[in-house]
Amino acid sequence: MNAFASVPPYGRNRASARGYQVLFHADSVNRCPGCHGTNWLVGRITAECARCGTALPLAEAATMGLDPFGHQQVALHMVTGGKPWRERRAEERKSASGRVLTLHIDGAPRAFAIEDISSGGVKGEAIEDVFNSKQLMVELEDGTTLAAEVRWRSGGFIGLAFVDPAKG
Repeated sequence: MNAFASVPPYGRNRASARGYQVLFHADSVNRCPGCHGTNWLVGRITAECARCGTALPLAEAATMGLDPFGHQQVALHMVTGGKPWRERRAEERKSASGRVLTLHIDGAPRAFAIEDISSGGVKGEAIEDVFNSKQLMVELEDGTTLAAEVRWRSGGFIGLAFVDPAKG
């Protein structure tokens, strides 16, 4: 018996026949399912994550039944008046220029000069070894160690996000 015997004609290729589908909603904050970023390049039919390139269909296009040939127009609106990017962060960042923490890269301690820190992560000088590491631990001045992962790199800096052990 064919696995698709119960699927109506063309049903294998239709998004609505596949079940759960992640959609981009223009009127809310959207987290990328690939990298959890929030910066998007929004087009007429899809939105693409500016960090990793994951593409999501727009909710407006999906609910209006837009066909692949574009026979139906989609009206989009821009959301303006938002806060500047630095003020959109979930946690407040504190300047830490001049502070040096210990970064354990696969168990080996390294000095890590940081620029700013928050309860969610830390920005500091880029260390090449972190990109191929299996385990990163940030050791604070009081001896507390926090598991971390690399989230971004820009110029001579890297951004580390603290990993919540409860989330895995």
